[in-house]
Amino acid sequence: MSTTPAPDPPGSRLSSLRLRVGLFIAVCVLAVGVGVTGVLIARRDHANAVEGADTIPVADLDLARNGLVRPGESKLLFESTALGDTYGRVSAVSVDEPGGPRQVSDLDCERVDYRSGSGVCLRSNRGLITTYEAVVFDDALDEQRTVGLAGAPSRVRVSPAGTIAGVTAFVTGHSYAIVGFSTQTLLIDLDDGDVIADLEVDFTTRRDGKVWRAVDFNFWGVTFIDEGHFYATLGTGGRTYLVAGDVGAREMEVRQEGVECPSLSPDGTRIAFKARADSGAGPVTWRLAVLDLATSDVTMLAETRNVDDQVAWLDDATVIYGLENPESPAETDTWEVPADGSGAARLLVSGAWSAAVVEG
Repeated sequence: MSTTPAPDPPGSRLSSLRLRVGLFIAVCVLAVGVGVTGVLIARRDHANAVEGADTIPVADLDLARNGLVRPGESKLLFESTALGDTYGRVSAVSVDEPGGPRQVSDLDCERVDYRSGSGVCLRSNRGLITTYEAVVFDDALDEQRTVGLAGAPSRVRVSPAGTIAGVTAFVTGHSYAIVGFSTQTLLIDLDDGDVIADLEVDFTTRRDGKVWRAVDFNFWGVTFIDEGHFYATLGTGGRTYLVAGDVGAREMEVRQEGVECPSLSPDGTRIAFKARADSGAGPVTWRLAVLDLATSDVTMLAETRNVDDQVAWLDDATVIYGLENPESPAETDTWEVPADGSGAARLLVSGAWSAAVVEG
């Protein structure tokens, strides 16, 4: 004979447990509902923005189908931030006609770089649980392998021969202007996708020839000299330093203070970087500068706006970088400025971010 269990006495441990479980489930359902609603609102807002966006001229030829470059060609490879169908996709324009029609691929990226037949695309896979990855692709823009990242994508550079990539991700925080951020910078073998080293864990840092360690070390912004050597940023104690790294020896040596997000010039003689401006009690801001490696002289560039980017070089005389479009904050544009401090900043490509020069 079956019997109906008696209700739990008021105030009993079992009744209290069931009440807590019920409340927990209700909170979870509410949280999921809010999360889904947020995703739907974001999608709706993006769709509205796309619907009202200006049309970006797109070339008839698909970027992947026709290859990145032909012999003698030079292109700018970048993530398209123009609102519309190309948003977030790896695209390219001719260096000789940067305002012309852009070729577009199917690769979605937040940061991209490419050298000598190998490229790396950093992206976030958003969902109820967001994951992050570095995607290695070839000269046909076909994905070859992926490497998981510990946090949101920040910086990427590929070595001159296309064998190694330096990848930085935010482990905590999302901006270099915020106190307390933490980064992880990996060197990745592009042939097999293996992680060669974590700069903070696997490298020894030296200053004035002596081993230097601190619990708040952060590294970011790798730029390669060759396949075995690089420069990067070390942040510690509220200051930043340029370090020179040796992949084989697993060592880095401090070279100069105040150099952040370095980018080595094509001729290997100078480093373009962002220098912290005197912002007083306000938020951190940066000015673009160029360091002469032979003399240690620093030249401030004609761009006077706040630039939070790892710049690139268009050629030995020109630096390129990304800035938010003040009339459309969801978009960024790529600008250029002379590397010798002369002239003025000039718009190079609208709706473009993380630009890199690809030579045929």
